[in-house]
Amino acid sequence: MSDQPKSQISRIAQEYFSLLARAFPVMCASDEFHFLPRVQEASQWFDQIDQLSQDAIAAAVGAVRDLQTRLKKQSGEKDFEEEIDRQLLLHNMDGLLIELAEIQSWRHNPLIYLKIACIGVDHALNKPANDAKEGLGRTAERLAGLKGLFAQADENLENIPGPYHRAGLAMAEDAREYLEEILRYADREGFRKQLGLPCREAREALAVLTERLRQIGPASTETVKPVAVAELVQRHFGCTRSLDEIYAIAQDEWQDSQTEMERLRQRINPKLEWQQLYESYQPGRGEELDLFQLYGAEIASLRDLCRGLHLLDDHQDQEVTLTETPTYLRSVRSAASYSTPLTTEPHEQACFYITSTISPSNTQVDTLRRQRLHREYRFLSAHETYPGHHLLDSIRRHLDNPVRRQVESPLFYEGWAYYAESILGESGHVRDSLELLVDCKRRLWRAARCLIDAGLALHRFTTEAAASLLVSVNFARDEAIAQVERFQLNPGYQLCYSLGKYEILNLRQRFKPKFGWQRFHRLLLEGGEIPFHLAAWRFENLAEDARVGKALQTSSEDQE
Repeated sequence: MSDQPKSQISRIAQEYFSLLARAFPVMCASDEFHFLPRVQEASQWFDQIDQLSQDAIAAAVGAVRDLQTRLKKQSGEKDFEEEIDRQLLLHNMDGLLIELAEIQSWRHNPLIYLKIACIGVDHALNKPANDAKEGLGRTAERLAGLKGLFAQADENLENIPGPYHRAGLAMAEDAREYLEEILRYADREGFRKQLGLPCREAREALAVLTERLRQIGPASTETVKPVAVAELVQRHFGCTRSLDEIYAIAQDEWQDSQTEMERLRQRINPKLEWQQLYESYQPGRGEELDLFQLYGAEIASLRDLCRGLHLLDDHQDQEVTLTETPTYLRSVRSAASYSTPLTTEPHEQACFYITSTISPSNTQVDTLRRQRLHREYRFLSAHETYPGHHLLDSIRRHLDNPVRRQVESPLFYEGWAYYAESILGESGHVRDSLELLVDCKRRLWRAARCLIDAGLALHRFTTEAAASLLVSVNFARDEAIAQVERFQLNPGYQLCYSLGKYEILNLRQRFKPKFGWQRFHRLLLEGGEIPFHLAAWRFENLAEDARVGKALQTSSEDQE
């Protein structure tokens, strides 16, 4: 085969990654923006803030469309791995174009600007640097850039739906506290001269933006028309299933989980409802609950489990830092979440965030979140670390293939982490019936989210019915309503968990007999976060290559 198609696809990929790293260095270096690749080149621009003026966005969109047109003209059909790269890039480009050109979230979502501001400063402060002077210099540069970023927000933001407006004001307050923390850090470490002025100016710019958000006020969610879910999952995620199929998959998971829940309830205590059994579970009892100790011990145990299952390659692994959720992320992250490094730089931290502190308001929602964080610690640890996000990301960041090393897919990413939770029961790591009931409760929750995501798009759910479904899996009514509102503004993401896990189980049923449990999982993870029909195609080609290779070896031995 000629090297030309491969070199052309690689060249286009490199142009794409370089373009985005320069245009959106913070977003490409962060895992908060799933419509963008994790471009490792972005680590060269820790002193620069993303440009979100309308002209800058239009220029980036135009350049990506040109690259996509060129890529569509290429073909890698003679090399299945190359063709997978091409299709993966096309889907990733579609995701960016949907977000920036079609949904135009930068016109109605203030969280984009606030996340860029805070994450950008955090990266400048904490990502590896040659020395303290470099770290302080790039932090000062990013702080100085926030005034321009917030001015772009002021110019761009039009209608802000109520959920985004409330979340924006909450994050603005967290951002203010974060800037105060930086000032205290500067005073304590003797860096007031370098960081004091840019930090105060950033704080003033943030105050102006916060006041502007209050003036704009909340709008109805109907003022923003999101992209159709069916179109999103097909174009961005590369899913070949119809929305009706996805809804049916969620229905089956819901029914199967209810059946399993009833079986567990009968085994544990048939006199109590499953919700009562769930609420009775208090792991790690002691005089004082230490969530960090509880989670730390479980992460170490899960790491050993993955070694025993031969899922973990130690040279690709790195320590997970268990830490409190950063101040600026408290209102936008769940109580337990993972943040992966951008590069394979050994000094870059992989962080598992936990929100263990009690907020001053200490509402019923806060209490329920903390209780879930406690009861579900084993499965949250598995989802976020081993064998979930951390394991997957560790392998992805070490891939030789530059496309699959830098492109993530929400469908694969969340599907794998949800599937990873099931390994705990399958492997015998979790055996206790009450803990299995906690797992079953989480499966009901995932199925509910998929049903709501697909069901709202298919007009089979009202907002009230969707909220009631979440209440049935142990959410407070106010929290359930708020979740459904967010689902409506970010369609397609909630179905990734159940659908992704279903697709992995489907692949396992088809290909585990040919490769074995261990090799199937390693091949799946080392193939990158690709659409599942392409993963199946890849397995078929690898199985055929193995069959041909074995036949040739047998023939050679016969001739000898």
